[in-house]
Amino acid sequence: MGIVLLALIALVLLAGIVLFAVGNRGWNWGTIAAAILVLLAATGYTFLAGMLGQRERAWREIVTGYQVALARERDALVPAGGGRLAPDATRKSLTALADDRARWQRVLDRINTWRGRHWEKASFAPPTGNQPGRVTIEDVDKLTINPGAELYVFDTAPVEETGRFLGAFSVAAVDGNALSIVPALPPSEAELALWRAPHEEVTIYENLPVDRWMAFHRTVMPGAEAEANPGPAANPEQRKLDPEEMLKHLEGELELVRQHAEEVPLDDLPRILEGIRGGEVLPGTYWARIEFKDAHSMTLTQGEPKEFAAGQAATFDLETAQKLKDDGIAEIVAVERRRPLADAQTAIRGSEYKLGGDADKGATIRIDGIAFLRRMLESDIAAIASTRDRLRDARKSAESQLQLHLKEGQDLEADREAWQADADAAARVTERFADRLTEVGTELSAVETTVVELGRELAGASALLVDAIDSRAPPPRRPPAAASP
Repeated sequence: MGIVLLALIALVLLAGIVLFAVGNRGWNWGTIAAAILVLLAATGYTFLAGMLGQRERAWREIVTGYQVALARERDALVPAGGGRLAPDATRKSLTALADDRARWQRVLDRINTWRGRHWEKASFAPPTGNQPGRVTIEDVDKLTINPGAELYVFDTAPVEETGRFLGAFSVAAVDGNALSIVPALPPSEAELALWRAPHEEVTIYENLPVDRWMAFHRTVMPGAEAEANPGPAANPEQRKLDPEEMLKHLEGELELVRQHAEEVPLDDLPRILEGIRGGEVLPGTYWARIEFKDAHSMTLTQGEPKEFAAGQAATFDLETAQKLKDDGIAEIVAVERRRPLADAQTAIRGSEYKLGGDADKGATIRIDGIAFLRRMLESDIAAIASTRDRLRDARKSAESQLQLHLKEGQDLEADREAWQADADAAARVTERFADRLTEVGTELSAVETTVVELGRELAGASALLVDAIDSRAPPPRRPPAAASP
């Protein structure tokens, strides 16, 4: 539009000049028309110049605003009056942000080492019966994995949609980007049911993720915070969620993460030490910063002596620090609580821990993992089931014997009742026999008295008869008794 207006003004000005040239010898209508056209051209030019100036001023304000915004965003500078720019304390320049980005990228790379070597976007076909399963990894032509290696499979679906740790598997064969896998541990019924569920996409880990507090806790930048403690119960990457979106059973772990490296009041030391001695608090949960009163030499757990100067600060576990304080060697300055780290690999497989600094002389403690404990529990469960079956059979046999004994008891009870009846009858007969015996005894006594009296009478009569016979007839001769040899 401005170009058309400029062309019209040029035509009016040209027409006015021509008319001035034609009618320059006197005033006539041509001169008047030329003068009018020149005035119109001058007015239009003045109007056009004003419009151009207004547009130039508007563009200058826009450019200035862009320059100020560019300086604010790129260099963190704001107008300070007098056409000067001053640094903005609330913002950072692009150069500083680039430095922060590079620094945070290094921190991220360091943090992300907890994952180790892993492959995303993989498909999972579980083992069935004696047939091995199959894992296919996309976007990979050939895998650098040898048969016999162990892999850990996580379902990338949300936990609410059966997304969780699917188990540990041993590689049976490698075919390009496809792996034949077999269970590294005998699967349970719950694991078999979990495998039968559909799994759209899984993530394969060569090693179980290592728990690092830096990856799951606040870092030095304000507001930068990582969440939760990874573990084999769910996909490690899905555990790093906003606390409001996590499961309720993870909120307690998140609170422990937030409390990491927070100082605790020194007044709580007696209660904490009592909890450590009583086994309620894990050793290594609380650490103390101490300051040595005098120069002191002590042997660390690695077996190497270390010299500490007077006034030197050091950090020890709370029990060691308290012992140094009780001995008057150091003073506790502050105590902080640290979140115990978890090693899923050790939790599953177990490990060995050598006591003392010398690996050759120190005693070795075997830490049993979940796999070993599971085999022990399964063996115990099988033994208990066998014992339960034997007890069930013994109970059945005992119940059968009990029925026989109950039948015998019933028979004996019937016999007892019959014997009781016989005993009652015998008692009645005995009573009658006793009564009759008493009567017979009385009669016998009377008879015996009569017999005695009759005997006496007989003896008397016999004596009288003998006397009568002797008085009437001589006594008979008796032969002499034979001599003794």
